This record gives sequence, C-alpha cells and structure tokens, in this order.
Amino acid sequence: MRLNVAVATTASLLLFALSGCSAATVTPSPTPSPTPSPTPAASGPLTCDELVPADLVAATLEGADGVPVEPVVATHEGQVFDGVLLEGAGGLACSWRVGSGMPEYNAPSDWAYLTVQVLPGAAAQWAPLWAGDAPSTDTRQIGDIEASVSFGDAGWGLSAPVGDAWVLATIAAAAHTSTGSRLDPLGGPVVMDRLTAVAESAFTELEQADAARLAWPAVGLRQGDAVCNGPLDQAGIVAALGVSAESVVEYTATDPTSTPPDTFGSAVQSAAHSYDCELQVDGSWQVTITTAFGFATLFDRLVAPDGDLSFSTLELVDAPAGATALANAEDGRAAEAFVAVSDALYRISGEGARVVAQAIVDQAG
Repeated sequence: MRLNVAVATTASLLLFALSGCSAATVTPSPTPSPTPSPTPAASGPLTCDELVPADLVAATLEGADGVPVEPVVATHEGQVFDGVLLEGAGGLACSWRVGSGMPEYNAPSDWAYLTVQVLPGAAAQWAPLWAGDAPSTDTRQIGDIEASVSFGDAGWGLSAPVGDAWVLATIAAAAHTSTGSRLDPLGGPVVMDRLTAVAESAFTELEQADAARLAWPAVGLRQGDAVCNGPLDQAGIVAALGVSAESVVEYTATDPTSTPPDTFGSAVQSAAHSYDCELQVDGSWQVTITTAFGFATLFDRLVAPDGDLSFSTLELVDAPAGATALANAEDGRAAEAFVAVSDALYRISGEGARVVAQAIVDQAG
C-alpha cells in the first residue's frame, strides 16, 4: 500500500508541475496590420487622359474588323488653329488618332480622330449642333444631361452644357463620304453609342471635379476694339496681292464677341477675343485674316502632331526678332498660312496667303 501511495503522490506532483508550466506559457499578441495611406487627391487641372481613359479611346476608334488599335495624341489639320484658340481662352482641347497620318480627307486611308473639347464659362451660350442647314433635333440622354447629336459628312458629333462649360465631342474618319471609313461598316447608331460612352466619361469627370481642377491656364486676351490696321493695314495687304487700282475693294472686320455664338467654334472665337479681317475684291472673297492677340506664345502648338505633317516653315524676309511663320502646300483658296509676330498670332486663309503673311510682318515693323 505504501508503494501505491508514493506512486500516486509522484503522479500528482508531476501533473501539477506540468499544469504550472502550461499556465506560464505566454501567447504572443497578433501584430496589427499597417493602415494603408489614403490615395492623394488629384491636383491641378483635369487632363485629357482623365476625361477619357486610354482603353476607352481605343475601343471608340477600333474599326469594324475588330483589330485592336493604339491611339496617339494628334490633331486633325482642320482643327489645329481652333484648338490653339481654345487652349489660349482657358479651355481644354483633347484629340487622338488611329491609322495613318493626314492625307487628303477622302483619299483611301484608315485614319480616324476622336476629339473632346471643353470651353469653361460657356454653358449659358450653348446651342445645339447643326444638321445640314438647321439645328439638329436629335438628342441623347446622358445621366441628367440631354445632349445634342448630329451625323453627317463631317462625321459624328455630340454637344451639351455640363456644369458651366460647353462640351463638344466628335469623331471624324477618312473616306467617310467616299469609299467608306474604318467605322462606317459598324453603322451610324453604333458609332454614336461609342461617342456617347466617351461623353459619359468626360461629363462624369467634369461634374465631380472641384473648381481648381476646371481652371486651365489662359493667355492675356485682347482688350481693345477689333480693327484692321497696323500689321493688318489694307494698303499693304492689297499691294502684296497685286490688286489693280481699278478694282473695288472691301475690307471689313468681324468681331465674334458682338453677337451670340451659334456654334462651338464661334463660342471659342468669342472667348479668345479673336476677330476676322475679310478682303473682297470686285465682290469676290479673296482672303480672311484671323487675329488673336496674346496667342503668339502658343505658335508651337501648330506643329504638334499632326500639324507637323500639314504645315512647313515659311521663310520671311527682314522679319523682326521672334517673328515666325508656317504655311500649307496648297494654292488658291485652300492656301493657309500662320504668322506669329510680337504677341499676336495670325491665320491667313485664301489666295495669296503666303504673300499676305509677309505683308503682315512688314507692316508690324
């Protein structure tokens, strides 16, 4: 019996010792996970990539063949100058291209352009797009915004007031009015659906942005009257063109700020305080000079892609320091030249554009 008691006592002591060791074990506390840092809020004015992400641009311009495309930032030559006016007026001009560069509009090619343009402070001036010779009555509902839409020779367009801004989105494609563009086999409604998706993205970003993100930089704008004198003086322009003394000459200024705009382009011209000097000889249009004071600093935008394919340097004689000029390769009414002298940017359209450019420089001194 004593042996059993000893064994029992020894077992009890061993169990107690094991229990004591177990009780002394310390379970480590879990290490808290680090709190993720909040994503910094975007700052600075909204960018084109924020308005329309790259994958949406690609999906919009993909052709009927379904082959993936890689859009590049580029501007149709017919929109380059207007894009400069929009930028200088404190707006945002976005443009992308797929396909080859800028051949003639209806030449066989596969290019297509998507543009989104924003003109702040112009919502109250908004007007629907034109369809032929009358305002379009077609609309698309995008959230709580009713947008005007139009489809015609120029391509597909969508326009609406968003917040305090006037917004325009367009698609243009090569051979649309001849052999058919890369997008035509899809059908007009499908392409308009794509443009609507682009507009929805842009509208959402614009509506959610605070005022600081909608403040794009602007140049100093014209403050005086729209007059065709100084570098634009009639005598020098007429002499450069070789107009005979017997001809009847009319030279008039048109100031877009004097009438309400009826298109996005005229609203941009008004916001930029640009104006036109139009020369007619014997009742026929000869040349139009568009003047934008304060815009000379944006001259290099004219040779950004695809302006660099359409315009080349125009050599000037005895030009003042800083003066520079470009011209296209066309003659006659399709001729176009650009001149930057002092703080002004000039666009000359029509017959004799190159010699008029030189005359402007000569009269600027």
